[in-house]
Amino acid sequence: MAELAAVVPADPDTDLDETGRSWLIRRRLSDEQVAELVELYRWGLGTPALSKRFGISKPSLLELLHDRDVQMRRQPLTKTQRARAVQLYEEGFAIKPIAVELGSSFGAVHRVLKAEGVRLRPRPGR
Repeated sequence: MAELAAVVPADPDTDLDETGRSWLIRRRLSDEQVAELVELYRWGLGTPALSKRFGISKPSLLELLHDRDVQMRRQPLTKTQRARAVQLYEEGFAIKPIAVELGSSFGAVHRVLKAEGVRLRPRPGR
């Protein structure tokens, strides 16, 4: 137990390095590995493959990329987000507020609604 206490910080939420990486990610990936991860992402390798290759979760991977100001590629909506978009639209919400709620774009939500077979309402003033 003493070994574990020596490794784990007293308050892991506040133990961030200069790049903002949490201690858990810092323990698992060296700076060289993070640089390789960033380079592979920029070359087009997807987040699921990178997560598996480096043994970290997708949220941790996205955090690392965000911390290094890497331009993110479009992330598809999850099944849960897709269902929520349909639900909100059918409740009368417009696409733009749904996109904001889901942290997505108007176009992505519009594509999801069409793909899910939702009958789209005419836009106001059209």
